[in-house]
Amino acid sequence: MDSLFSAMICIVVASLVLAAMGRIATSRPALLLIVFFFFFAFAWRLVSVLYIDVFGPVYSEQLERQIGPGLAVLPLAASQGLVIVALLYSFRPRRLHALSDESVIRLSGLLKAGRWDLSDLAFRTVGLFVLALWVELLVKGHIPLFAGTERFSYSQLYGGPLHQRLLQWGPMLAFQLGILLTLPALHDRPLDRRFGLLFGALMLYLFAVGHRFSSFYLYLSFLIIPLGAVLLGRQSTGRSFVKVLRSFWLPGLGFLVLVGAALTYSYAVVRGGEVAAVQAKLVQRILVQQGEMWWMTYERVFLHGDWNTNIAAFKLFVAPFNPNRNSTMQFLMEMGLPLERAQFILQQGSAYTGGWPEVLFELGGPIEGFCLVAISATLFSEFMFLLVRCIVEERYATCFFLTPILYAVTIFLASGMVNSFIQFTFMVKLAAAVFAYVLEDRWRRSLIKSASPDAGGRLANNERGPQHDCIASADISR
Repeated sequence: MDSLFSAMICIVVASLVLAAMGRIATSRPALLLIVFFFFFAFAWRLVSVLYIDVFGPVYSEQLERQIGPGLAVLPLAASQGLVIVALLYSFRPRRLHALSDESVIRLSGLLKAGRWDLSDLAFRTVGLFVLALWVELLVKGHIPLFAGTERFSYSQLYGGPLHQRLLQWGPMLAFQLGILLTLPALHDRPLDRRFGLLFGALMLYLFAVGHRFSSFYLYLSFLIIPLGAVLLGRQSTGRSFVKVLRSFWLPGLGFLVLVGAALTYSYAVVRGGEVAAVQAKLVQRILVQQGEMWWMTYERVFLHGDWNTNIAAFKLFVAPFNPNRNSTMQFLMEMGLPLERAQFILQQGSAYTGGWPEVLFELGGPIEGFCLVAISATLFSEFMFLLVRCIVEERYATCFFLTPILYAVTIFLASGMVNSFIQFTFMVKLAAAVFAYVLEDRWRRSLIKSASPDAGGRLANNERGPQHDCIASADISR
């Protein structure tokens, strides 16, 4: 009876969080596009932990032990619920009204048409990069799609300099392509499909070099963030969202076919397992591996009270196993596995799934950990609103310099990577983003005031009147 009662509690709590995500998806689809990456990852991990709690004990291949059952889904659901609450507060209706056509003065309406166009220049530049990627692949002569090579092996043994740059910059490039693709829609013009074609060429390249679901999901999530921002700026309704989706049904179908083919090829050809072995592998990949590291943290921190802030901070920020990679997962693997085995796996360049909110509870314990979760949720939601506002107001330079910060925030909320925030390069990126924001803001104000005194007064009213909080609280200095 105790086991049944615990299972029912886990199912009810997980269902409430999933229902909240579903409610946002149906009532505020534009916001869903902006946070699709996080909601998908949250839902997947929540279902995985629920599976371990309800059907445990289950065997984990990666941990080589039985895990579950328990109540691990409760603190995880509470952490995800805090993120949802923070997002709803940051994107509350009063703030969204400040992004509408009635409130925003867009820069493109103030600039005179010149002899060159930013979109044309960007298309030529990115087009040359994508073309060079394909040439590099063909010149190398080793194509993983036909050779049956894993993507990690190809990157280490055959990948050229352009391929390595794509692995580093790919999601950020997809975000910029999304901006250039969707910005014409701010002015009721058709989407610039040239950048959709470039994105498709990148997806085909990833397919050719052996990438599977995770890369396609990551790139697509970054691509559609600007689309969600534009829909918010246009104050689009659910009907408008459906209309936009209809224009994407053919590319979307092709994308799904590509992902399905990549997964099938990886498990059936590259790994070459029997049907039963493939099914067992998929169960591990989908229902166990997504939640196993969180279950280890729950068992250690919540059940046994075994956590140490000083040791966690030392391993995360001072002496990680490999300071050039995600120290969070290195620390969690060293805590959850025999030390020699964990370091051997890390030396191979592999890492397990998870990291957030595990790292926050490893640092703060079962009580202060929730405070850290609330702080991270607030900073994340405010940053996403700032990013959306910059897209809607056509602050191109600020959007460009905010892109690497967006990537760091995304990786943190997906895998708990915290050591990137203390790197000198991140400080430089943050300083560059602040400088770009201030400089572009001053230039924008001067253009507005010189173009129309009424527009300058309107800008002052928007930024100093009742809606001051929707700009001041989203300021990048926070």
